[in-house]
Amino acid sequence: MKRTDLTQQMVGLLLILIGLGILAMNLFRIRLVGPLILALVGAAFLVGYFSRRLYGLLIPGCLLLGLALGSAGESVLKVEITVLGLGLGFLAIYGIDLLYRRSTHWWPLIPGGILVLVGLTRFPGWSILPNIAWPLVLIVLGFLLLANAMGWFGRKSN
Repeated sequence: MKRTDLTQQMVGLLLILIGLGILAMNLFRIRLVGPLILALVGAAFLVGYFSRRLYGLLIPGCLLLGLALGSAGESVLKVEITVLGLGLGFLAIYGIDLLYRRSTHWWPLIPGGILVLVGLTRFPGWSILPNIAWPLVLIVLGFLLLANAMGWFGRKSN
């Protein structure tokens, strides 16, 4: 890809995000200046990731976009969901890298899963989630350890 094509793509993406943010602020009378700035910086990191294939640019890009999503969601829904947005940012690191490079690191799933579960408890009616989720996590981890030890996954641990 030529350098001019990359520059046009980056500028085009940034202009679209700016326009969408301003349009939402004007139409819905909500404050999105902070989330818009986070989204712009995150989008710039993601453009760098897609153009250079540098994993180190994917991480801040997804986390900033996740924070922007959570912060914008708080403005619209009037529910504290920044933690949920951050968790979705971690999960996006895993998903985008898997789709783009066909391989990925598994580490973003741990903080992403935990933050999404905690973020979901902020919604009315979901406050019981931690009482159910943690025992289920322990059950699944125990099952995976047992299955690995017994060779159910095709290899038996020594």
